[in-house]
Amino acid sequence: MKNRLRLYSGLVLFIFVLGHFLNLSMGLISVNAMIAGTKIFLNPWHSVVGTSLFVSAFIAHTGIAIWSLWRRNSLRMTVWEGIQISLGFLAPFILVGHVLSTRIADVTTVYDPNYYTILTALWVEAPWRGVMQGGAVLVVWIHACLGLHAWLKNYPAYARLQNLALSVAVLVPSLALAGYAAAGNHILKIARWDGWTQSIFAKASAEPGMMALMAARETNFQIGFATFLLALLIGRYIRKRLRALCKKPRLYYAPGNIIAELLPGATLLESFRAAGIPHASVCGGRGRCSTCRVLVGKGLEYLPSASSQEIEVLSRITNSSAVRLACQLRPTKDLEVTALVRADPSARQANQQNISRSDQEMDVAFLFVDLRGSTRLSEERLPFDVVYILNLFFAEMAEALNETNGHYAQFNGDGLLAIYGLESGPEHGCSEAINGAKVMFSKLDDLNKRLRGELTSDLKIGIGIHAGEAIVGSMGPPSSPIISALGDNVNIAARLETLTKKFDAPLLISEKVAERSGVDIRGITRRSIPVDGRLQEVTAYVVSEPARLVFKAKGKVA
Repeated sequence: MKNRLRLYSGLVLFIFVLGHFLNLSMGLISVNAMIAGTKIFLNPWHSVVGTSLFVSAFIAHTGIAIWSLWRRNSLRMTVWEGIQISLGFLAPFILVGHVLSTRIADVTTVYDPNYYTILTALWVEAPWRGVMQGGAVLVVWIHACLGLHAWLKNYPAYARLQNLALSVAVLVPSLALAGYAAAGNHILKIARWDGWTQSIFAKASAEPGMMALMAARETNFQIGFATFLLALLIGRYIRKRLRALCKKPRLYYAPGNIIAELLPGATLLESFRAAGIPHASVCGGRGRCSTCRVLVGKGLEYLPSASSQEIEVLSRITNSSAVRLACQLRPTKDLEVTALVRADPSARQANQQNISRSDQEMDVAFLFVDLRGSTRLSEERLPFDVVYILNLFFAEMAEALNETNGHYAQFNGDGLLAIYGLESGPEHGCSEAINGAKVMFSKLDDLNKRLRGELTSDLKIGIGIHAGEAIVGSMGPPSSPIISALGDNVNIAARLETLTKKFDAPLLISEKVAERSGVDIRGITRRSIPVDGRLQEVTAYVVSEPARLVFKAKGKVA
């Protein structure tokens, strides 16, 4: 409930901030355009419903942030989490003056500000405040974007739209700051007229001494808020020292046979971090992935029951009551656990070697290609000659992947797995995979012509293509990982490739791939194929002449 309340209140505040930023961007047109834009972007928040919604969201979001800071037993955290929390607590310091001089003063006094009044106060009367407001734009926006990214990064659709999301994240504050600067410069020019500044404040019914009074209130709030946060940190320290006097339960961690202390009231993941134990946690300890899961040994009987959120995550991967999420578990007695997902310094170093994609569920297309008759080839030729021919074969297949946006994911001796749609999405990925297969057959024909005097028979391949969701991420030894995929849909693609021998056809494509790609399957044999480990059969098309495949959808060229 706390996580959901934090998410929903944060979304309300994000919409509120986005409206303000869009309104600021109207300054690129004129100050009058900004004033006109308030009817669309700001006035709804001035209604009873809008004000109630905003105040409730602000109180909930701030309260949860303060409670979470107090509840944390360790301040060890990831860099991005530390930046997000720091910016969240910095925002009230630099925004309180703006809130006091606009919304609160508007409600509690006869003062009636508009953008002419506000911009004059910020750009003419107190330029340093104008600079602070520009900084506030960046502080609030970065905090919001980090929170949204933490929420969305485990959704497959977001992975495909990350480049677009990054563009929007940069564009919105850039336009807001540009509009703010353009309007401010306009105010600076017209403020040179004699008596203009005084007339603007008079029209807004600004009483003498009002600005000084609001400045004093702003300072008092900042001092009070800083004192509160300092008291919170001091309270945490006192609590830590008192707990240090008490005997703490022990944590026995494997692999590594590490013995550490369990922090009272902390999650198991927080205890790992406090003890400096590397442990996987893709979602940052928010209960949105299963990478922090552990197998519990001794002490299982003393653990509290799993929450509904923990059960929802774990039910997808196991039925064992001994497997728990470290980020959701708060043990109170000695506990023995084994990490089920490895996370150590060598793995982190490997991830820095141009491997930027973290493990995530993605909807993509899979292409398995296998060289026929490789055993016979090995019997007929010397080992070095076989290696030479195989290297030529894989060089052509790799070139076909490069030309059709395919990603090499796995090598199995005489075949390989390719992934399509990592960047372009599932629909484009399916059409690219079919084009990839066509290019492979074409390049194999060229290779056979080059080797005609070397081989007793032409090289042949079989290809199977399927699409669907799978876990895509960095896999393999820490020193040389690759981006590959695991899942039921990968196995189906491999099964289709194997069945090309049974149906004596070079290519099998699943019905899902055919539908998504828009390929014309008229006249192509349709088969229902059993797959090991699955109750339902898979429908696929047996393609005898891949070169003749064409796409029905406009703009997709075979």
